[in-house]
Amino acid sequence: MNEAQIFIQSKGKICTKKTNMLEVKDLIEIVADENIKRTIENMKLSIEPEKKKNCYVVSIFHIVKLIKNEFPEHFVSIVGEADIFINFEDETKQKSIFKFLRAVLVSSLLFIGAITAIINFHADVDMKSAQQTMYRLITGIETESLLLLQIPYGLGVGLGMSVFFNHIFNKKINSEPSPMEVEMYLYQQNIDECMKNTLNDKNERG
Repeated sequence: MNEAQIFIQSKGKICTKKTNMLEVKDLIEIVADENIKRTIENMKLSIEPEKKKNCYVVSIFHIVKLIKNEFPEHFVSIVGEADIFINFEDETKQKSIFKFLRAVLVSSLLFIGAITAIINFHADVDMKSAQQTMYRLITGIETESLLLLQIPYGLGVGLGMSVFFNHIFNKKINSEPSPMEVEMYLYQQNIDECMKNTLNDKNERG
């Protein structure tokens, strides 16, 4: 490797406690001569986050300036993103009872919403008539009691949802991310990107 060359790559996003001083090793990956790498990792970057904000954006060019001040004869190559999104951990501790009550409230709302959606779907497609027709075609008997169809159908709906979301209770069926996890990942990416752009625009305006 050419020792006059330093490669750095943004970590993209980090979570840390709120502070005015960050270590460079927490913000970037470094490929360089071992002594140079150690020196860069121990560098400190001063930031000024707003008191009421829990996020901050560091431009990788600020880190390049630090490195060039220390190693002016070296060439610094940037790989990847130009910004590092810093998410400060919430220092206020919520009581366990509030977390539990919030979880119960959210679960109850989701449960009621799911039940309402399923009931409305069955009402829209007239599921009872459809099951009566299926029962008559299979058994040749007209009846109002459709438990032989409804019980397997109900179990199948639950099993199908478990397979779709790749979860049975707290166990994953396979190592692939579930559709919900993919959507949450994309949602978080969009939020981070929006926050980055908002903070960058604000910094540019001064």
